[in-house]
Amino acid sequence: MAEKKKRRRGADLENAILTAAWEQLQAKGYQNVTIEGIAAAAATTKTVLYRRWPDKAHLVIAALSKFGDLPSYHVPATGSLRSDFLDLFGQMATFLAQLQGETLRGLLADRLQHLELGELLNHANDGTALKTLVQPMLDHATQRGEISHADWPDRVINLAGILLINEIISRQDLTATAQVEMVDEILLPIFLAHN
Repeated sequence: MAEKKKRRRGADLENAILTAAWEQLQAKGYQNVTIEGIAAAAATTKTVLYRRWPDKAHLVIAALSKFGDLPSYHVPATGSLRSDFLDLFGQMATFLAQLQGETLRGLLADRLQHLELGELLNHANDGTALKTLVQPMLDHATQRGEISHADWPDRVINLAGILLINEIISRQDLTATAQVEMVDEILLPIFLAHN
């Protein structure tokens, strides 16, 4: 009598699904990856995938987070606010460069079709992750005497994130020229205006 195959659960099942998603992404590219294909490769069902991730984009992002060797961000401490912003934007550009262009375009298209503009801007304005990077930069700039104060409204602190989102959505890229322009022509004039 054949031994009954043990049903995978929890971390084992999730690892099998994410591994299948990663392998499919590498072999086929984002546009050709399907929930059905991932489920088949992981020897499970679409229903199991949808219980954990609402759509393909979320599943691929989870696989990228697990296997993609994505960089972790750190608070820049270069000695000047300008260099700190450029360093932070450079970290973001490195992340984007690690995503293949087709994967980035596909993720953007899939995620944005499910978000209304107001919801997207709310996400940007509520961006606590970016605030945890920008606020210490402003604190350091205040301590150095570069800017007069560090207690800015959240909408000002999150402006860097809104600029990044706009650049990435409109151009699917974050060039060095764009980074310098956003810092020199928008961010620095705002933070230095009250000195």
